[in-house]
Amino acid sequence: MCGGQLKGPSGVITSPNYPVQYDNNANCTWIITATDTSKVILTQHEIQVETVLDFQLTLGCFLNALCIPSRLHPETQPGILGSILLCLVIKLTFEDFDLERGYDTLTVGDGELVGDQKTIFHVLSGTTTPDLVVSTSHQMWLNFKTDDTSGSLGFKVTFEEIDQGSCGDPGIPAYGKREGTGFRHGDRLYFECLPAFELVGKKNITCQKNNQWSAKKPSCVCKLFLRQI
Repeated sequence: MCGGQLKGPSGVITSPNYPVQYDNNANCTWIITATDTSKVILTQHEIQVETVLDFQLTLGCFLNALCIPSRLHPETQPGILGSILLCLVIKLTFEDFDLERGYDTLTVGDGELVGDQKTIFHVLSGTTTPDLVVSTSHQMWLNFKTDDTSGSLGFKVTFEEIDQGSCGDPGIPAYGKREGTGFRHGDRLYFECLPAFELVGKKNITCQKNNQWSAKKPSCVCKLFLRQI
């Protein structure tokens, strides 16, 4: 499929004909929109209080479709029930990437203004798998262009809605288990493998402020297989 309007909570985008060679002279545009741009939850927070019924809470807001995080007043007092606006953004994860270097490109941008130079995150080409890309608004666009010469195998990318300030769920390795349920900035996950399997990779990973985990999810490999290597 060459382009289209897509909505979350998750999905897959591939180049035309993937995993077979894509067409020449392609110009495909996808716009991804979160199904619900925001959600409000009730929670207890420390906020400034003048009386029991009079308190100040600064909610996040949307400005030109950009999601602004919620903030609380610096002078606080515990125990008051307030509401917080949580904003949903789009997270892209590339599973496969192979374009004709320097001639065929995939451009990834923020929002819905396709081609706007101010919103471009990456102009991608070649065979290197891109890093994780997370939008700053509830929308993201992708534009795939090819020239009139022979192409390559193309790309496969998955998208999902996540809360702003989140790295998303990295999953649980096969034959393993995980401790920790938070995916927001500063949260840490711990992994271990079932008996007869050995963990390959980091035992724990942390959600960083750039919306990326500090390392990839580890894997669990049969110990017998490791001895044979």
